[in-house]
Amino acid sequence: MARFILSLIPLVIFFLLALAIGSQNQQPVVINLLLAKPEMMLSTLLAWTLGIGFVFGLGVFLANHFSLRIRYRRIRKELAQRIKQGE
Repeated sequence: MARFILSLIPLVIFFLLALAIGSQNQQPVVINLLLAKPEMMLSTLLAWTLGIGFVFGLGVFLANHFSLRIRYRRIRKELAQRIKQGE
């Protein structure tokens, strides 16, 4: 549990720092997209990109984590079978 809390502290600090930087940037910016050119506040743009990046990174992490868990279970079953055959 302590390891989880210690790994969570830098993440919270990073989000607070991003929030502080974003709140200081209130200039409107034009975003050149393929079909449109919307105008939004720079702080909103920073919040969206930070959120999208976090969700993307979390998705990649979870996909890797679940594939490793499946591989771990398969290896454990194989090891149990080999131990059982060796008896």
